[in-house]
Amino acid sequence: MYQGELNFDGLIGPTHNYSGLSEGNIASSKNSKKTSNPKKAALQGLKKMKLLIEMGIPQGIFLPHERPSLSFLRTQGFSGSDADIVGSAAKISSLLLNQSYSASSMWAANAATFSPSVDCQDAIAHITPANLFSMQHRRIEANFTYQQLNLIFKSSHFKIHKPIKSTDLMSDEGAANHLRITNSHLKKGIQVFVYGRDTSKESLNFVARQSRAASEYIANSHKLDMKQTFFLKQNMKAINSGSFHNDIVSLATENVFIFHEEAFEDSKHKIQKIKNSLKAQEDNFFIEISKNDIPLDILVNSYLLNSQLVRNSSGDMTFIMPTEVNNYSECKEWLVWIKENTPIKDFKYVDIKQSMMNGGGPACLRFKIVVNKDEFNNINPNFLLNPDLIKRLEALINNSYRDTLEIKDLTDPELINESYTILDNLTQIFKTGSIYNFQKE
Repeated sequence: MYQGELNFDGLIGPTHNYSGLSEGNIASSKNSKKTSNPKKAALQGLKKMKLLIEMGIPQGIFLPHERPSLSFLRTQGFSGSDADIVGSAAKISSLLLNQSYSASSMWAANAATFSPSVDCQDAIAHITPANLFSMQHRRIEANFTYQQLNLIFKSSHFKIHKPIKSTDLMSDEGAANHLRITNSHLKKGIQVFVYGRDTSKESLNFVARQSRAASEYIANSHKLDMKQTFFLKQNMKAINSGSFHNDIVSLATENVFIFHEEAFEDSKHKIQKIKNSLKAQEDNFFIEISKNDIPLDILVNSYLLNSQLVRNSSGDMTFIMPTEVNNYSECKEWLVWIKENTPIKDFKYVDIKQSMMNGGGPACLRFKIVVNKDEFNNINPNFLLNPDLIKRLEALINNSYRDTLEIKDLTDPELINESYTILDNLTQIFKTGSIYNFQKE
């Protein structure tokens, strides 16, 4: 019987590639058109999941989405056989073809927003899949995410909302823009929603992806206590520096909240309001990173705060960071201070370079939830990792995933067959039945 934090990571799919589709994502643009390694990417992701299990934290998994998404290409006017559709898209619009092959569902932090039952006035855990309106290649993820969430979480204990109807004013990017502060996972907490814009008007170099209207809609539909719910606006400088999601410049776990001083607008006033709402302020750690200690560009490039902060078995906290953090002396000096002055006493580094090259750190790869014992028992166990499942997944990846994938390979009809065969095998391993479109045709 388990209760507490539980993470679901996206299993990285066989079409993992670097198409450079994500506007405002510096790493995605920098590595656009480079050769990817789907096999290595998937194994790196699994290794990170195994680390959480070794720490005593159960680990769930989301299946990859159907890629290429031929149904998406059909909505764009392409028709014929699978090979005809891909061939035509390659000739007419490489952008549409690349979007149909995007493996971005691997970043489960954008899958949905979760509110634990202890925070909700109806005492039910609520989950809303993100509509991901701001990026076409991600917008096509919402419906399958909704279907998958319904496969995993029993309706008797979880309320799965439909994605918010997509409009420019209702753009929702999921948990990557959501924080929760509490003295303990299973006690009522403070919910913080971070947004990039109030209106459809934008005066940014990059897209401000999360809208305030979407955040407010989710807070209300999740039946949150609005006295314990706060809305913080992203600093324009942070967005323009490459913090396309808030989880690059701030993070929170239980009573620890870390943020860069340039993460939010009107930061000191808004943060103080959150502090004042907490009953035992002295038991909480609000840690502001000064721009003099770590400049914003270094924080963004290192992905220091796009890390997982978890409570370990000793009662202290473990910081799970990408290995790239070691490349920055400013980050290493700050970590020395953190270890001496906060509950964070243990550091672990993970090699997820394949994900990092596309702009996704440890936090991007996971969707964090908090469950009590009864709720944990009402999660589909087929989606929870165990030693046997890990071995089966590793065998499938090693035997079926490509070692290299060039952008030009997306025009190869054989890649369609390879990808669909792997997805079909995954539905057998996870005992889902026919959930992909190609299985129903």
